[in-house]
Amino acid sequence: MTHPLDGFTSPSPLLAIGDDDTGADLAPPGSTFTTLAGAADIGRGWKSVLWMTADRASLRQRASALPRVGQVRVVALWLTDATDPLVVHPRPEWPPLTSLMARETDRGVLTVLRFVRPVAAHQVLVECARQAAGGDHGHGGLVVGYAGREAAAGLDVRAPWFHDATEAGDPERDVPPDVVISSQPGGPEVHHVTDRAPLVVTDPGLEPVDELVVNPVGWRKDWDEPVRDLDPRLRLTERTIEGLRAVQGLRVDLATADPRVVAGLATAGVPLLAEGTNPHLSPELAAALAAPADLDDGLAREEHSVATRRAALDTHSTLAWRRDLARGAGVRFVAQPKVSVLLATMRPHQLDFALRQLARQRDVELQVVLGTHGWTVDEDQVRARLAGHDVVVRTHDEDAFFGDVLDDAAAAAGGDVLMKVDDDDWYSPHAVHDLLLARRYTGAEVVGMPSEFVYLEELGVTARRNHPTEVFNRFVAGGTIMIDRHVLRGVGGFRRVRRFVDAQLLNAVEAGGGRIYRTHGLGYVLRRTGSGHTWASDPESFRRPEILEREWTGFHASRELTVQQADLP
Repeated sequence: MTHPLDGFTSPSPLLAIGDDDTGADLAPPGSTFTTLAGAADIGRGWKSVLWMTADRASLRQRASALPRVGQVRVVALWLTDATDPLVVHPRPEWPPLTSLMARETDRGVLTVLRFVRPVAAHQVLVECARQAAGGDHGHGGLVVGYAGREAAAGLDVRAPWFHDATEAGDPERDVPPDVVISSQPGGPEVHHVTDRAPLVVTDPGLEPVDELVVNPVGWRKDWDEPVRDLDPRLRLTERTIEGLRAVQGLRVDLATADPRVVAGLATAGVPLLAEGTNPHLSPELAAALAAPADLDDGLAREEHSVATRRAALDTHSTLAWRRDLARGAGVRFVAQPKVSVLLATMRPHQLDFALRQLARQRDVELQVVLGTHGWTVDEDQVRARLAGHDVVVRTHDEDAFFGDVLDDAAAAAGGDVLMKVDDDDWYSPHAVHDLLLARRYTGAEVVGMPSEFVYLEELGVTARRNHPTEVFNRFVAGGTIMIDRHVLRGVGGFRRVRRFVDAQLLNAVEAGGGRIYRTHGLGYVLRRTGSGHTWASDPESFRRPEILEREWTGFHASRELTVQQADLP
């Protein structure tokens, strides 16, 4: 039988490293096989190294356990259950490459880097892990070590490893951990660097899900296969999740299913029809799974998916896991950044409506920067309506450029992340929070929602358009644009224009190589009136047969929105 890596050649001797003994059957003919645990004693003198692991999640989880096996001229990475080849950008301190190859194989994907001079194999493989998923540039300020067990999910290349937890108190260690996840009890001494003893945790709860790999990216509104039962043998890999995108949903018995698989499926947005309970799942996820769901209705199916994926991301992700550890250790931790919402308006009569949309936002540290355009406002009244939120008010003349009003608001903002909102659109209480989640799991420079739901005031109807969601795309609704401050600064801020300011910004980000991600569209309703917009369009253009998914007489929104009586059109 032909080996899955048929055609792969490398100088001998070749060291093949597997996560455990099951990898021995996958090792290429003529190679020397070892496990991650055994590689530390395998010696050096290799000319080529091949690491075999399941997918990007297992690559990131195990990268910190990679031993130093010396310098080689060929470094290869085989992800046996991944779906997309991993292309690595070489680091400047590496020797020059003679070739870089990334391709599909008969099983999984293979990346091979060939160098003109020997390079430390483990450094190249760790860099592969870093680049396997975007957006993960730190750990919020928490240093986690491990004793007698493998690392948790997610990339943590600086995680120290100990035979037992007492070693964490070694005074010779310059970067001691804040927390040690250990298989055995036992506490280290107070460390002179932190002036405290690391917290030893023997029961950290359900292992987290690596949300930078297991997430809703690629979610489908349609399906090809009906609801089926969850296979108890299912392993949570990239290939598994890709295969489930075509399935209407899964029936799950929570009492018998692996709770980490359930949490992972929910994180990926796979619709789940659950029965029973499991004490290892968070109350938030358990409640979302227990809610009735009609998976035969496309909108109800997506509403259920959005609710469960949010609960899973909030409570079972690596970010949530580290946040909870930091709380237990009393360590300062940065989970999500502060968001400054930029609201520029020429319409005094829309202000109360717009402020109600912002006041109801949940689970986010929010600052509101209000830019009045051609009128003044009572700042005390604005602050009263946004009690508990930081508020900045900026006033501009009527003849100011719209782009200048927004750029001034951005300059006055204190958040690391900025979000542009419109004064007449509806937002769910989770709108800002959901965009932050998408920013986290994609690493995109811009995230936003589509204008999927549109209330056409002139016609008195609500149209739902069939925009693809949970995809990288060139366009998101202007009233939902979320962008990092440094990215906005890098493209020169909001352009000095009177109209189409959103298009200018998205075009600039794309031209600079930035990625734009469109998350779900259930938390936003665009209001389209006959006047008052900085862009023009025929209301019938929102109802073209090729883009219209559904239509309702009057105002209609998804269950994500909690619309007050005063906010109805």
